[in-house]
Order: sequence, then structure tokens, then C-alpha cells
Amino acid sequence: MTGFVVLHYLAYEMTLQCTESLLGLAGEKHIVIVDNASPNGSGQRLAEHFSGNQEVTVLLVPQNEGFARGNNLGYSHLREHFSCDFIVVLNNDVLIPDASFIDKVKSIYQATPFAVLGPDILNPGTGMHQNPAHRQGFTREELLSRLERYRKNLYHFAWRRFKWQIKQAFRPAPVPEPVQWQEPAWDVVLHGACFVFSQDFIRVREYAFHPGTFLYFEEDILHYECLQQGLRLLYSPQVQVQHLEDIATNKAYRTPARKEKMKLQETVRSMEVLLNLMNR
Repeated sequence: MTGFVVLHYLAYEMTLQCTESLLGLAGEKHIVIVDNASPNGSGQRLAEHFSGNQEVTVLLVPQNEGFARGNNLGYSHLREHFSCDFIVVLNNDVLIPDASFIDKVKSIYQATPFAVLGPDILNPGTGMHQNPAHRQGFTREELLSRLERYRKNLYHFAWRRFKWQIKQAFRPAPVPEPVQWQEPAWDVVLHGACFVFSQDFIRVREYAFHPGTFLYFEEDILHYECLQQGLRLLYSPQVQVQHLEDIATNKAYRTPARKEKMKLQETVRSMEVLLNLMNR
């Protein structure tokens, strides 16, 4: 049995498309859709749509729990009610068109056992590969430096955003550094759009993500906790998913400025969670 957790918020059609791609995978599976208290009633629509499907459960959450706690609800449901060899946690804007995805994950685990697997994550719109997110995690000193910079950006948000817009008008957009996605890599920071947790992880972890965050930086915290607990993380290009990116957050925030400020606020809070873990 392979379990899947899809976190839903507002974007009904996107979650539907994601879930249909999972239903097309070969192998025994169960999908848990966690509706994060969508105010547009889309969670109830999903529950009605899949009411007759034995492979899908829709959990209607009374309040928005954010990324970590919302996904933890689906992870816990699968852990308690199904005997899963793997639990895949993925964004609702991720599609898995490869029908042999589950078999490939099993083959990778049999050859090189892992606790957490990150697949090749391709944005089909840009052609960019997004995994690994980073080759290594932050040191405490690096985290402190970045946290201080983010706090300043948040405090002077309007002015710094205005200066950034002026600069962007007079210089070309930066070209992102290419991600070294062609080769497998151990103990790297994996991109948060899709994680595969094996029994090595499921047996010892009651939750997937640290419950102290709401949004952003979860992959860095997960990386730090796994290394502390001796749980191996593996990036493998042998499996690939497609990431359409930011559908739910774009729906939730009407202007780019509001979205940027929210992202900055939540990233600062999540960084503080990681810093507290390091201090302990």
C-alpha cells in the first residue's frame, strides 16, 4: 500500500486534476485529500465528488492549519488506518503522469533504502528542475544572518519592495543557477512540493513536518530533524513529477505585494522555529 496526502485550499480544479493523476498510477494506493477550511466550499465539493471512490478520503478541517499541520493530518490518518509502505506528501499543484511511479519508488528503496525520497520536480511551464532545493542545510550562523536580513526586509517592507521594483526596471532579471538534478544525491535539502516517506521514516515519526510552522521553510526544518535523527534523505532523478506551482497561494492573495509580505512573515516565523531547534 502506498498512501498519498494532497493538501487542498480553494483550487478545486487543480486538486481534482492532481487526484485524477494519482488514481491513474498502477499499484495499491489510498489518497487522502485534506481540505484546509477552504472558504469557497471547494472541500465539500471534493468530498461529494469522491464519495463513491474507495481509494479516496476527504478530510474537512474546521480551520486553516497551514502546510505542516494540514499535511500532518493526512499523514496521521494514513499511518493510523492503513499499513503503508510509503506515504507520498505532495502539493495539489503536482501531477504524476508516470503510471509506474509507485513501482519505481519501490525499486529505488530496494536498491538504496531511504527515509525520505525527493523526485525530480519539473516545472513544465519554465522547463526548470527544482530538486534538490539546496545541496546542504544552513549552519546556525548562516541562519542567523538570513533571519536578521528577512526581519529588516519585513520591517521596511513597503520601502524595500519599492526600491526592488525600481532596480528591476533598469536591469535584466537574474538567471537562476542550474540545479544539479541529473545525478542522485544523499542528505540534500529536498524541495517541498513532493516528499516520499518510507517505512524507515513512518515507523519513528508520528508527524511528517514540525507542527510549529504555518507556511514555508518546512523542507529546511525537515532536513535538520532528519539528520539529527539519523534518517537518510535521497534525491533521485529516476522518478519525476510535474509542479505547476503556487496555484493555491495565488488564489488566496489578490495582489503580489500581499503574497510577498505573507511569505516573508511566515518564513521569518519558520526560521525562528529552526533556530530554536538548533539552540536546543
